[in-house]
Amino acid sequence: RSMWEPWLIFRKPIPGRVQDNLRTWKTGGFRRPSSDKPFGDVIPSGPTRKSERALAPHPSLKPQAFLRQMVRAVLPLSEGVVLDPFAGSGSTLAAAEAVGYRSIGIENDEHYYDMACTAIPKLAKLAGGPEN
Repeated sequence: RSMWEPWLIFRKPIPGRVQDNLRTWKTGGFRRPSSDKPFGDVIPSGPTRKSERALAPHPSLKPQAFLRQMVRAVLPLSEGVVLDPFAGSGSTLAAAEAVGYRSIGIENDEHYYDMACTAIPKLAKLAGGPEN
């Protein structure tokens, strides 16, 4: 099993100045994880915790700590909707719920759909690390 999994975020460039876009669209770039550091190019993340795997035993389950950082960073302040077209166990949807965003998931596999229905509220309630 790989110890490195690259994720890419593609986003249409936002024209003009960040401050103008913040006023108009409530977004201007990735939000900082804290006031003293910008959102970086590499986001360190540990393996998915056993407590999360117990709730959602999906083969490619991502850590809630990582997913919550991503959701918070890319969506406008206090609004936006996460769309996950390959929802699997629903971990991205749970992360969105945990940080206060609405989400829509699509899953073709009935087994994983059922898993997601059970896992999303439980994963969303898990306490996270300082980055959540």
